[in-house]
Amino acid sequence: MPDTGADTGADASPDTSRHQQTPAQIPPAQIPPAQIPPRYHPDTGSMRASRANAAFWLGWLGLAAWCYLHTFDDPSSIFYDAARAYRLRFSTVRTAEVDRYLQRMAVAAPRSRLAPPLLCVGIPSVKRTTESFLGHAVGSLVDTLTPAERELVYLVVLLADKAPQTHFAYAQPWLGRLADEVVVYGDGHALANANANATANATANYRAIPYDVRDTPRGDGRTENMRLDHSVLVERCRRQATPFFALVEDDVIASRDWFARFRSAVQHVDRAAQKTGRDWIYLRLFYSELLMGWNAEEWLSYAEVVFGVYAVLLLVLLALRRRHRHRHRHRHRRSPAAPSAKASAQHFDFMAAQVLGLWTPALIALFFMAGRISLRRLVPPPLRGAAAGVREMPNYGCCAQGLVFPERHLEGLQALLRNPPFAFAGDQILEDYARDRGLAKWALDPSVLQHSGRRESSRLSGPRKADVWNFSFERQQR
Repeated sequence: MPDTGADTGADASPDTSRHQQTPAQIPPAQIPPAQIPPRYHPDTGSMRASRANAAFWLGWLGLAAWCYLHTFDDPSSIFYDAARAYRLRFSTVRTAEVDRYLQRMAVAAPRSRLAPPLLCVGIPSVKRTTESFLGHAVGSLVDTLTPAERELVYLVVLLADKAPQTHFAYAQPWLGRLADEVVVYGDGHALANANANATANATANYRAIPYDVRDTPRGDGRTENMRLDHSVLVERCRRQATPFFALVEDDVIASRDWFARFRSAVQHVDRAAQKTGRDWIYLRLFYSELLMGWNAEEWLSYAEVVFGVYAVLLLVLLALRRRHRHRHRHRHRRSPAAPSAKASAQHFDFMAAQVLGLWTPALIALFFMAGRISLRRLVPPPLRGAAAGVREMPNYGCCAQGLVFPERHLEGLQALLRNPPFAFAGDQILEDYARDRGLAKWALDPSVLQHSGRRESSRLSGPRKADVWNFSFERQQR
């Protein structure tokens, strides 16, 4: 007789392989805490969004603080501070160096050369009612040159007063030693009489020319006289047949490496001209950064950049959204406790809206607040088109404190400056001259000259600032 108790006991034992419950099917109260799967809570996404938003604004405020500290000398920046921006830093250092150089009586200009000079520098100077900067201009151009480099520079100074003896630098020993040639207005007899009262060595290299350089007498207009003075320097340097001519004003001070950077730049510009087939008219040794900000005429190009940024962002976010939804749909199928594709998509859409509607406008605003000049400083020279310390400057180039011309354009430049009408200054008509002939315009970046004459004392108005200044020059290493 079969043992029914044994059969009953066997049938009563549960089939654990078929009736085992998964953790997801067991009430949470019966599951050990270590086995409870994490569940998605709607507040989790909002917490992540809040943290991301807080992190972004902390980063944005950090960038704004950095801009406040480093863009104070950018006129196009909202953080611009004129009191700090116009502080003479590197200019003061160079002025002190030149003063010591002049006190040592300096090194005399070479009386003979082993090779013809590469550059002829012409400096016009008139008597000023306040102070003269000619000594600093001349001294800073030669104090750091090696003997070999000094032979490559021919320096001509024009004392452009009708009575040159009234100029403070006339017959000064340092001028006679530093300049290769000093040109004055007058005749030979007047120069001889003036030299009788001066040291012979101080005026040995002085040359007198007629005051009326044209067939007709000069007028009294400032523009006319400036242009005629400049044409005299062009003419004197044409006689030297140097490959390049530099017109430099007397109220500048030069950096220590100006000549090395000039040589490197003209090589780069000549190679670019050969490559493109487009000749160039001048290379700026100085330009005013006051005109290099966000110009209203270029608003369309700024709008194009903003539109491009949004277009790229939108395409990237759409691609990420599609990938994000696909990934979370499969994750939810494998694990029902994971957030649904719909919930995940809502969180992604919220973050995308923040990126497009809040973060991107804030970054664009900070971009423009930082200033155009400051942003350019952050870009490595090869990426901003200034690999050789030079860049093309088709617009907004100002002023005529330092311009280098190739010898092939000097004949046209002399005629342009000397012939009437004299309604506009030389640098203004030069822009039209270059435009009409399709000539390129280049500039050293940063400038190697600074307009040291930006402050002039006046008994009536006191110190005043001129609107010609290169802020980046003052950032150079001391």
